[in-house]
Amino acid sequence: MLSWQVEAFIKEKKLLTSNDRVLVAVSTGVDSMVLLHILETLQEKIGFAIGVAHVNHRLRKASDEEENFLRNYCQKKSLPFYATCWHNPPTTGVEEKARTFRYNFFKETMQTYDYQVLTTAHHSDDQMETMIMKMVREGNLFSAKGILPRQSFGKNQVLVRPLLNVAKQEILDYSKENGIVYFEDQTNASLDMQRNRIRHQVVPLLKEENKQALQHFQQLSRQLSAAQEIISEQQEHWYQANIKEKRDEFEIDVNGFLALSQAQRFFFLEELTKKACQYYGLTLSAKQIGQVMELLAKEKAHWEMDVDQTWQFQKSYGQLFLRQSNSVTDDIEPTTLHTGQSSFLSANEWVGIFPKDQVKVPEKVKLWLEYRQNLTLEFPSTVIFRRRRAGDRIQLNEQLNKKVSRFFIDKKTPRASRDEAWVITDLQGNVLGLLPYVFSYLCIAKETAKIHYVLLYKYRE
Repeated sequence: MLSWQVEAFIKEKKLLTSNDRVLVAVSTGVDSMVLLHILETLQEKIGFAIGVAHVNHRLRKASDEEENFLRNYCQKKSLPFYATCWHNPPTTGVEEKARTFRYNFFKETMQTYDYQVLTTAHHSDDQMETMIMKMVREGNLFSAKGILPRQSFGKNQVLVRPLLNVAKQEILDYSKENGIVYFEDQTNASLDMQRNRIRHQVVPLLKEENKQALQHFQQLSRQLSAAQEIISEQQEHWYQANIKEKRDEFEIDVNGFLALSQAQRFFFLEELTKKACQYYGLTLSAKQIGQVMELLAKEKAHWEMDVDQTWQFQKSYGQLFLRQSNSVTDDIEPTTLHTGQSSFLSANEWVGIFPKDQVKVPEKVKLWLEYRQNLTLEFPSTVIFRRRRAGDRIQLNEQLNKKVSRFFIDKKTPRASRDEAWVITDLQGNVLGLLPYVFSYLCIAKETAKIHYVLLYKYRE
């Protein structure tokens, strides 16, 4: 009997346990009415309590009749009943917006009336339809696994699907055998929606080709879920080993990336894609991931690739950056500083120049990273902090005067880091130092010279 099959599935997947308060989403269609009936037969045996939630979408003439039927049904069965109406349905994107409205209502009801579990009547035919839709729409391996029997639904709440291993025909047979009253939604026959086209035009053909098609899709879903669990563990390991997260930036170790196989590289970048979307809402297409893989395989020292108007990949020597391209700018206003003063160069950078025994550090920056430089009495009393410019040169020792750009190249400094460096000059434009890299030979206190000033640069990544 179907109720035994559902009970076994509930126990196998640990979907419901004793003392659970279970909210059943019921539309009055055959699927949800059968689910409600089966859960009613199991609630005393397993020990959970049931409440019923219904959304009147007001999209059909029968909507009010269906709500009244379900309200009376619950009243006769002494079941708590919660209903709401969609008073202003939109004219476009109805299917997705209706789903969002429903699930928001379910979540609010659970929070208000202390339900831990939401159940919906998705079945194995729904699973097959969903997997086909996902493959057609997205072409993504793991989203194609379809519907899960159990998933998180907010803090300390879960969404479960007790009928997920049950075929639609089994549900129809059960409703006939038990005289279950239900309403047929006529919009389910419309071919205007993609799901209905797949349901009526694709799935029947696949079932005709192989009577085991439903079971095969269920098997594929389980395999994809298992594969995702294994691969996700590896992805997290590769990510932690080869990526540093910074503000508006991901720094990738190219050598670590190239040590991976081609397949591993793909899933490594998939994990980066997931994190970029999670943190910044940034979308990386499959085409862009492929382009990055090709560029990295060529081992070219420098290149850039735009992701969108504000984000780009920047390759420099052994590092690859995914960063906001507008986070580095050439038009930052210079900052003038006098001895004894300090200033925030940005939200994450602070600098001060003090007599050696009068250093004052704000509490806010004390735990930030630090670059310190001892200075002689000859160090200018007024200096300027600005971004580097073409033609800048710095005196590195008594004989060597080098272009700043050449200094960075020789040190294999990533291009992104070069653009973020601060050039310190005197009022005549002579370069005194590069923060946080090097100071001019002329400014550094010699062993025999007396230290008079300290430049302190504090920053956080």
